Amino acid sequence: MAPDGKPNARQSVSNRSISRRSALRGLGAASLVGLAGCTGGSNNGDGGDGGDGGDGGDGGDGGASGPDKITIGLQADMTGVLASYGYWHKRVLEGYVEELNANDGINGAEVELVVEDTATDSKQGVQAMRKLVQQKGADFVIGSQSSGVSIATNPLAKQLKVPYFPIGEAPSITGADGTRWTIRNNHSTNHAAILAVQYGLENLGKNWTIMYQDYAFGQQYTEWVKREVEGSGTVLTEIPVPVGTSDLNSYLNKVPDDTEVLFNALVGPSALNFLKQSADLGTPGARLGPIASVEGVDVSGLDAGADGAAYVTMLPRRLEEADNEYNRHLRDIARVDESDQVLNGGHYFVSYEALSWIKDAVTETGWSSESDNQAFIEWFETGPSVEQSNAYPQGKKLFRGTDHQAFMDMYIEEISGGKLTVAEHIEVSEPTFDAQSDLSAMSF
Repeated sequence: MAPDGKPNARQSVSNRSISRRSALRGLGAASLVGLAGCTGGSNNGDGGDGGDGGDGGDGGDGGASGPDKITIGLQADMTGVLASYGYWHKRVLEGYVEELNANDGINGAEVELVVEDTATDSKQGVQAMRKLVQQKGADFVIGSQSSGVSIATNPLAKQLKVPYFPIGEAPSITGADGTRWTIRNNHSTNHAAILAVQYGLENLGKNWTIMYQDYAFGQQYTEWVKREVEGSGTVLTEIPVPVGTSDLNSYLNKVPDDTEVLFNALVGPSALNFLKQSADLGTPGARLGPIASVEGVDVSGLDAGADGAAYVTMLPRRLEEADNEYNRHLRDIARVDESDQVLNGGHYFVSYEALSWIKDAVTETGWSSESDNQAFIEWFETGPSVEQSNAYPQGKKLFRGTDHQAFMDMYIEEISGGKLTVAEHIEVSEPTFDAQSDLSAMSF
């Protein structure tokens, strides 16, 4: 805490209790080699080439006999409940592909983007994946924001033997439901929950109540929040809220009077009415939850009752809260200022960085065709890490080779005066949880 009693703007996880508990848990020898060597993009801190994830060299034997074209598939949630995510993932990738092609593509190969809508539906998402690969010739696929679509698609990626970069956040995507072909450069729900709980315990209080949407998203957050609170605090009660519920008064009346932290994993009408109704009722507890609760929502349109609500996120929505050359470049690529849609600021960069990881892996392995896909996957199992750059505007991050899972810094944002402002930047320099599965030991 700062002398004025407010959280420090930057605080390293390595100085917090989380590192004492995790201390590089789950990293295999291959991952340690990768972390020590900082391969794949670690030399591009200046970002001056507009998106080169590596050192701009030939990185392996790539470039000499590479393909004429590399096709990137996007399994996009263009319609359905996650349509705002699909809009921004497609928009930022369109801009990035245009920039890459203006700068010699990937190792001289033209980059093509092909898109299929999932409708935020698992069955249609699988069909979209099949169409991207079998009809549109996608060499690599950047996946859906939907965890359900991501989980349903994982087995098909293995069947088709295509590297798959799902954006869904359920722990099982790189755990029990993962395959050797699954590579997640997005965070996992448990990563966000662990950091949110640590922030809450250190800054907000020890007595917790959890109010959650009663489906996978809310259930997973509840599981991990409970796990992290135990031992350092107390979960007084859990309050499930059915999906689509708009009137939360009866649920808010169940919150115990001695609640100090009211963790809420809600979405849609439940999330927005939670802010208003909890303020109207004077519900006890500082409000804390994942940014998904207000992603794509214009918080300036919320009344004063929303003030003080805090959210864990990967990247601040407003440029003023993370103003650097890399974030400005990302926003230019996505043409943020030209859109009338509210920016999904905590998520839209993930698809952009997935393409940067693809570019790095192609360069480092000399990938030229599907016959090199195994080497492409194995490169991620060395545990590559990167520094912040135009290619990785969100910041430095590392892959754990065991479960193909990325780890990155997180932020706590608070609503204040109709704006999302940063309360804390939590630096992450090591994995925050044990690997849930050893994907690297699975067959191809």
